[in-house]
Amino acid sequence: MSEHFALAVVDYADPLLWAAFIGWILSVVLHEFAHGLVAYLGGDYTIRERGGLTLNPFQYVDPMMSLLFPAIIFVMGGVPLPGGVTYIRRDLIRGRGWQVAVSLAGPAMNFLLFLLLCLPFHPRFGWLDAPGPWTGGEVSNAYYFMGAMAWLQMLSVLFNLLPVPPLDGFQAVAQFMDEQTRQKLMSMSTALFFIFFAIMWRTPGLFDHFHNGVAHTLEGLGFDDQAIDFFGQSYNRVLFGK
Repeated sequence: MSEHFALAVVDYADPLLWAAFIGWILSVVLHEFAHGLVAYLGGDYTIRERGGLTLNPFQYVDPMMSLLFPAIIFVMGGVPLPGGVTYIRRDLIRGRGWQVAVSLAGPAMNFLLFLLLCLPFHPRFGWLDAPGPWTGGEVSNAYYFMGAMAWLQMLSVLFNLLPVPPLDGFQAVAQFMDEQTRQKLMSMSTALFFIFFAIMWRTPGLFDHFHNGVAHTLEGLGFDDQAIDFFGQSYNRVLFGK
């Protein structure tokens, strides 16, 4: 499906794009809230006092992931979807198992949202059909929104699970490193992340592997080709107007 995802000019006058932008921010809030909730259960009693158990998006604003990184994507012609950060007292978390659970709680929340958005279109349930202009049918904006948000949620899962500092995948595997190595890599996390992103941006077709991963996940859940095309085309329609 990689041919479906060539970059296009972003239409900032499209209300569907702004709906997806708001939906994305809500999903970021839930992602960070999940980290905070599991951290609280795992021993970080300070997170409640610091306001970390909230659905207020301003609580999770981070200079790099919420401002600098989206600004760079905007300048490069992409859709500047912001990220967020939950500050956790890792020294208070009880044991390695809880440490890993805290790290994976955010992607788990995104996967749950992905399921909630895509399963209504599943042929086994038949609650919603997945038509499209490529099949000669009409598609409502609500369907486009759900399809695009489902695709974005699974993209977020796959991206966040990469073992690259400071992403959640690294935070999980870092619990099995010695303290010196973990601290050294974390101290270089900003530089390593931007190097990784630059490689991804400059390597043709590399990011398509993430889109293919979303398609394969949908296929593994039992969706047929038409439904998978619907989700992919919804992503393109909502984010890039094509």
